[in-house]
Amino acid sequence: MILLLFVAVACTRKDSYARLFSETELILRTPLNSPTRAANPDELRISDCNILIYNAFGDLEERSYFKEGTVYNTRLLRDVPYTIIAAANLGYTLPALALEEARQYRYHLAYPDEYSRGMPMAVVLENVVPGPKRELQLERLMARIDLEVDRSDLPPGILIKITDASVGNCPSSVTLFPGSEALDCFTRGFTHSNTEVDGLNRTGGLSSLYVLENCKDNTYVELKAEYHSDEYHTDPGERVTYRIPLQELRRNTVYPVTVSLSGTF
Repeated sequence: MILLLFVAVACTRKDSYARLFSETELILRTPLNSPTRAANPDELRISDCNILIYNAFGDLEERSYFKEGTVYNTRLLRDVPYTIIAAANLGYTLPALALEEARQYRYHLAYPDEYSRGMPMAVVLENVVPGPKRELQLERLMARIDLEVDRSDLPPGILIKITDASVGNCPSSVTLFPGSEALDCFTRGFTHSNTEVDGLNRTGGLSSLYVLENCKDNTYVELKAEYHSDEYHTDPGERVTYRIPLQELRRNTVYPVTVSLSGTF
């Protein structure tokens, strides 16, 4: 009789403990604002994923890295808030970071156009109760600058041909959390040259540059061009340089920039 009672209590406690948890499916989604044209790099590609899950005390409970699929299944406490960090296309497993370390953690590019596996993306959900299914809407950690050149105010007889477009003071690292500011920069960032800037030499044409988020205003666009008029011209190999200062550049945002050319030398 005593043995049966013990078994019954043990089973009840085990069952109660199990009911504290629920199966949770975390689904990583590509960014909502899909490109409106063919883009290089691929703005939607996901080649690898990281998941970090923190409890209400900021302790890291789970860490996972996977290359197949965009769904992660786990068991979490019911009705308890968590902080979830998801990242894509980093190319490596994130270390076991404390939550405060994760806030400061920076992803580094080896070179400005290191996007062969897809653009770096991340999303941070703080103090959320996941439920049985939770979508994680990724954001690109980069901004896109859509350049256009307006020549309508140039006097007749002046020809300005853009040969290069690049990002100056281009951040080489970015935080997983939003609001990243540049700490270290490439002197010459993402660059388009020659045929890649053909769009800037025709009316309504565009050329797109990519840059990691920078909430400072020290990044700029640099254009190099050949200049020809009745009085002046650039010699072979020489270029005129234009610099366009930019305000803060937020992640996952497209910035249309029109450069209006006017006057003469």
